[in-house]
Amino acid sequence: MSKDVMDKVWKVFTVVLGVVVVPLAGWVWNTNIMVHEITNDLGDAEKTIESLENKVKEADGNTKAIISIEKDIEYMKTTLERIERFVTQ
Repeated sequence: MSKDVMDKVWKVFTVVLGVVVVPLAGWVWNTNIMVHEITNDLGDAEKTIESLENKVKEADGNTKAIISIEKDIEYMKTTLERIERFVTQ
């Protein structure tokens, strides 16, 4: 092959390579950005889940306290009823 033909083949190869590589590089760049956004969103979601778990734990403790208070109120009601019976007799 002559030098002129080799130059044309090289130029065509270079153009084809540029047409393939440049859009591929753009796609890789965009994909990398999307992965970082997902990673950031995942970190935010993990923090939100952790705060919700803490709130559930607090609510569980509050529920136990409320149940204990309700039991105390019931005990006080029965005691007051007994005292009322003694006083009215």
